[in-house]
Amino acid sequence: MRWIDTTVGDFFDRQADKLPHQKALISLPYGEAITFGKLKNLSDLLARGMIDLGVRKGDNVAVWAKNIPEWVFLFLGLAKIGAVMVPLNPNIRARDLLYDLKQADVKFLFFTESCNGTDYVKILHQAIPDLQVHSGGKVQSEKLPCLKKVITLGNKTSSQFITFSEVVDRAHKVTEVDFRSIREKVFPSDPFIIKFTCGLTGHSRGAVLTHFGLINNAQPIARKLNFDSSDILCLPLPFHYIFGFWMGLMVTFSTLTSTVIIPRYNASDVLKSIEKYRCTALYGVPTIFADLFSHQEFSKFDLSSLRTGIISGDYCPPDLIKETIEKMPIPELTAAYGITEIGLLTQTGCNESIEKSITTLGQPLDGMELKVIDSESGELLPAGMQGEICVRTPVMMKGYYNMEKETSELVDKEGWFHTGDLGTKDEERYYRITGRKRNMIIRGGENIYPLEIEKFLQFHPDIINSRVVGVPSRRLTEEVYAFVKTSNDSTCNPQSIREFCRTQIPRHQIPRWIKIVDELPGEKEGKVDRNRLRLLAIEDLKLEGEQSLKIIYEE
Repeated sequence: MRWIDTTVGDFFDRQADKLPHQKALISLPYGEAITFGKLKNLSDLLARGMIDLGVRKGDNVAVWAKNIPEWVFLFLGLAKIGAVMVPLNPNIRARDLLYDLKQADVKFLFFTESCNGTDYVKILHQAIPDLQVHSGGKVQSEKLPCLKKVITLGNKTSSQFITFSEVVDRAHKVTEVDFRSIREKVFPSDPFIIKFTCGLTGHSRGAVLTHFGLINNAQPIARKLNFDSSDILCLPLPFHYIFGFWMGLMVTFSTLTSTVIIPRYNASDVLKSIEKYRCTALYGVPTIFADLFSHQEFSKFDLSSLRTGIISGDYCPPDLIKETIEKMPIPELTAAYGITEIGLLTQTGCNESIEKSITTLGQPLDGMELKVIDSESGELLPAGMQGEICVRTPVMMKGYYNMEKETSELVDKEGWFHTGDLGTKDEERYYRITGRKRNMIIRGGENIYPLEIEKFLQFHPDIINSRVVGVPSRRLTEEVYAFVKTSNDSTCNPQSIREFCRTQIPRHQIPRWIKIVDELPGEKEGKVDRNRLRLLAIEDLKLEGEQSLKIIYEE
């Protein structure tokens, strides 16, 4: 593979100069499209404004917002000055917000004051109760000594913070010569993104991704899709996902492909956008594709413009992929397997045989070295045998931010990343995911770690102990099921426990099923077996026939 050794900012600018009038972003409900040339100029102005604001190379800058154009401006603007973007989940709540801001040593926070009825300002003050706002947008907090300034996106509804537009207005204070000098000090190997992913120990880990990694994983993905400037991608996934900023923005930047932004996913908006803008490509986790087919007016939409796209997730049901290819139709739909720390590892191609397209997740992408090993012995396994998938590649993360021990647990001395995913490969190097041996639940594309939920439930005054497992779900792959042991005099019930969770943790982490028990199986013996609990939950819900993956929880 021919590696591209440049920065995201320089890479984007060179691409934009090729077709400056090509549409880059088309966003509902904002109307007018933003061209690549305009996106280049806007990100330059923002970058210069942020320099005057005090943002410097290596500063960690959090962005807490849904899919809006300003998110993309920040992505490129931060890249150009060598700052590190920390994309936050728009659904994050106070407890996790404080953790992410503190763990990542965030100096600047850009956020929307409200979104879909959620008051982000209220959540911010719940997370940082000692937050003081001073003139010029400066902030101070003993809890977060690194945090220097908070900036709001969109229309201003509060006088507390400075606004995004005020930052852009500062651009004229930084000369073109100074701006160029700062850009020359940004290198391909520099950190660019700290993307939080759930941690095995109950604490999120920030994967440090580089300019080099984002650019060079995007190239082979674009080739698999046969993308060019005539394509239009419908992107209903959140920007903060790697599926959003990496497989989405970076791939389309590399081919000057237009992107239709869906501010907040719902099936109707996706179908309307495909029809209105004649989209040729669509990305989604299996849940999204299943939702589109089950939409009551699906047959009324003209989706004939679709050609290709990516379906990716822990498990992609073969019948769903086949149905999508044939009925949507997306004749060149590709299936892929990716992880936060690396991007996409494998992907099928546009001209794949139907058998490979619907039953595998493709071959390793250019630049990826994969193997399947026996988890216990480390022995390399032959084709057809199930084991743990490991990967080695130059586009891998630098490590987990300020977590050397956690990094060394997954990256061995030879540079192999141990994914924790179980799978097989065939003689032609096509990979299949058959299970998982990490303590993780994947619900509709969101990674959830049981320990995170269990640690939170300890704060409930009536809960003595709990164990959380994932159970099969046709639509979402998995759902959260909690076994909860309460105090003897407790009157709490599943609904009251959910209400306790509702304002404290993201909604995708709230257990759909809660079973209150007198004792957790194995508790008296000192060993609560999560694998046994999962089987009991499946039996309780009568889901024995729904199991698609082999799940091995490790205590």
